[in-house]
Amino acid sequence: MSPVRAPRRRISAAFAATLIAVVAILSLGVGSAAAATCPNFKVLHDDRIGVADLPAGNYTLATDGNLSCQAASKLFARFLQDWDGNLPKPWLVVSHGTGKASFARRGLPAISVERISSGDHAGGNPELGKLCPGTFTVNAGSDVGPLYFAKGEYLLYIPSRSAISCRRASILFTRFLASPGGQLPDPWRVMTQTATFYKPAHPQRSAFRVEPEAGVS
Repeated sequence: MSPVRAPRRRISAAFAATLIAVVAILSLGVGSAAAATCPNFKVLHDDRIGVADLPAGNYTLATDGNLSCQAASKLFARFLQDWDGNLPKPWLVVSHGTGKASFARRGLPAISVERISSGDHAGGNPELGKLCPGTFTVNAGSDVGPLYFAKGEYLLYIPSRSAISCRRASILFTRFLASPGGQLPDPWRVMTQTATFYKPAHPQRSAFRVEPEAGVS
């Protein structure tokens, strides 16, 4: 006797179309969040982040949707402030030509930036702080604490909450470069990732940052 088989039910064309539509809608929910375009971000001077060449100007900033615009803006500012061009793990930078780059983590792009217009070197940025006018010349390579400042031109930044003036920052940096043995005078300390000098008692109110004029590759 042949085995008994349950009768097959035919699925109507209308039902099949509905099923496909439902699967398509569900698959959209499984994927990554929709990308978000954020308010423009101003890069205050010609800069580099690793392999990415980022001239001064206004940039569009977009995220993969898993980061808020505020978080993406803070991260981009943090990357621009990096002293040695090595981004904190797990972040990597990918250059897509001058003025265009993406920042990826776990192999997936999370932040994209693209220059849309030129901008002068004056003014400030809520995330980056105030860029002091002109450049500071280091005439001979010097150690300052754990950092080495090679001969060349540097920029001074004043963080947004700092009360230090540009003139005061210039005087202090000159003093630090001339310090015997490269030791920072008390009570000053330095954040090695961003070359930000600060007083521990008032780390936000008493702070300034130093950056190579052309960034660090």
